[in-house]
Amino acid sequence: MKLNRIFLTIAAALLLMTTASVAAEKCNGIEAGTKAYNENDFERAIDEWRTCVDEGIVNADLYYNLGNAYYRSGKLGFAIFYYKSALRLHPSDDDIQHNLNFAQTKTKDKEGDEEENPILQGLMNLHHALSLKSQMNISLVLFWAIALVILARRFVNGSRGKNICTGVVFAMSVILCTIGASAIYKMIVLETDITGVVTASSADVTSAPSDRSQTLNTLSEGTSFEVIGEQGNFAEIRLGEKIRGFVKLSEVGIVK
Repeated sequence: MKLNRIFLTIAAALLLMTTASVAAEKCNGIEAGTKAYNENDFERAIDEWRTCVDEGIVNADLYYNLGNAYYRSGKLGFAIFYYKSALRLHPSDDDIQHNLNFAQTKTKDKEGDEEENPILQGLMNLHHALSLKSQMNISLVLFWAIALVILARRFVNGSRGKNICTGVVFAMSVILCTIGASAIYKMIVLETDITGVVTASSADVTSAPSDRSQTLNTLSEGTSFEVIGEQGNFAEIRLGEKIRGFVKLSEVGIVK
């Protein structure tokens, strides 16, 4: 049931992207923003493309272009916010993922600085090393490779040859299951998790949703975090195991 819901969500997202793409062509700011960007006038490009966002257009290419313009303008927080927004609409796009990863290397706050199990850390590095699109392509290749080896095993003479085929199938099956589990996890995260990004130069993490509450931490521009919920003008957030509290919505962007 859960997987069916994920696949339906992906299908709905593809339909939304197609509809939004057609709608985006009707926004005059698309062409004007592209012209401004090509002329290295990134501030004007942002203004033009933001008019399309304000008109309610939801489009991965539009968000991706805004991310590029904000990055070129030196506004790291908004760049990461729009890259994440684009990736949520088009999770298999390698260009969006690459630019997001590059922008995140420029942030000051690093999630997960605490010591971790080296084996777990290695698995997480592998999990993030491949984009969802790459994982799906590799899984497809492995699936057909396994099928061919199984078919070839029927025509191999001798127990040694059959044992080799069995070993190859087992090894590829382990890799397929690992990559497949990583891809499924990414799809679940995209469907269920709500993330936020600090778009201001910094954002104070307070103990309560109030201007008078105690400041627990300060996050720098571009820092990403998990959004637990919203209370008035504040969002309740969590970053790693050590940081949890509230930030002002005016200082962050929520990726929905």
